[in-house]
Amino acid sequence: MMAQLYKQHIAEKMTRFQGILEATGYQAILIGSGETKMQFQDDMAYPFIANPYFREWVPLATRAGCYLQIKAGASKPTLFLLTVEDIWHTAPESLPEGFEQACEVVEYATTDDLKKQLDGATAFINETNALAVAAEDWNSQAVTDQIDYQRRGKTLYEQECVREANRRAAPAHRAAQQAFLAGASEVQIAAAYLAACDCRENEMPYGIIAGVNEHAAVLHHHNLVKQPQTPRSFLIDAGVAVNGYASDITRTYAFDDGSDFAAMIGVMDAQQLELVAAGGIGKSPVGLHVLSHIKAGDILRQFDVIKVSGEEAFESGITAAFYPHGLGHHLGSNVHDRGSNLANAQGDVLPPPEKYPKLRSSAPMVANQIHTVEPGLYFIPALLDKLRSGDQAANINWSRVDDFLPYGGIRIEDNIIVHADDSLENLTRDAFEATN
Repeated sequence: MMAQLYKQHIAEKMTRFQGILEATGYQAILIGSGETKMQFQDDMAYPFIANPYFREWVPLATRAGCYLQIKAGASKPTLFLLTVEDIWHTAPESLPEGFEQACEVVEYATTDDLKKQLDGATAFINETNALAVAAEDWNSQAVTDQIDYQRRGKTLYEQECVREANRRAAPAHRAAQQAFLAGASEVQIAAAYLAACDCRENEMPYGIIAGVNEHAAVLHHHNLVKQPQTPRSFLIDAGVAVNGYASDITRTYAFDDGSDFAAMIGVMDAQQLELVAAGGIGKSPVGLHVLSHIKAGDILRQFDVIKVSGEEAFESGITAAFYPHGLGHHLGSNVHDRGSNLANAQGDVLPPPEKYPKLRSSAPMVANQIHTVEPGLYFIPALLDKLRSGDQAANINWSRVDDFLPYGGIRIEDNIIVHADDSLENLTRDAFEATN
């Protein structure tokens, strides 16, 4: 099934990129996977991962020195693979069975050999200008804007990759939860996650975030501790990569099911599903973000953390101290996929909302787009100190804040496909349901 979807994926991408070539005036686009980077003054390399422009086409995430050529008028792309003779290391990654039929596969031995097979005006996309092309043809903004814009709508293959990435991540999240409940350290919890999804740490689409207790208030807690702590709460944000496409899932747990914090998680979970249901084709991510803030304020009011309504808390800026990130982002070959703020393929950027200039998504949702939906509530000392010294301090019940501080915070994140018929598929909930 996946090989057939991949063949359809390549055909769809070729059609899209023929339009990009016509729009930009190039006769070909050559995308490099990237080059191995050596550690300074050492003979060991950093772990390699191909860049997302390459992974969008080819599931060779760990193979350096590859190039994909898309030529005007061609029915298939050409995949150039560097010939490698190396007795010291494992053989380089190969295409999955059946995938090679979608491309013309050509081996090359040297950069000079590769250059001989290139002709016509070529846009070169790669981290480094390894082929020494003219500066204006290397990572041309006109070309990358076109590519980023077309990425918004995912092919059936891309959707299945992210769907499978959710399926593989769900049992790993369950294993991490059980490790937390058993009193494991953050490092041990991460190890349980990796074992359950049968992955190496370098294969993760992003570093595992595993915060126990107060560490759940650190939005990107990667510096995991080795010592077990008396468990109160646990937040894990982790995915799996499938053919270069990521899942991005967050769950939060309370050790004591009867605590107020456990009850708050339950309310947040219900409101997260309401936010998922509010999405759809043409819906504004900015509007949904505002709605998520009002809902966050409602939760704070329900648990007597604030003394005003959710809407008042949003308007006055109170919710920003408890919920300092965006509601979600576009998901694909980049975990934070590109194109979500583009107004058109020419690269015009939508003006950011004045109140939230750093939101990752502002363009209306489109068919076949994959989004994360990840509202949160956190008790972050640095932000709370600013709130305590501000003009809204009297609207906060600080004794309740002190009650929740030891638990860190809550985030719940699902991956959603907005289908062409405007239905919404919750990949994450479906995957968790299948693990029950």
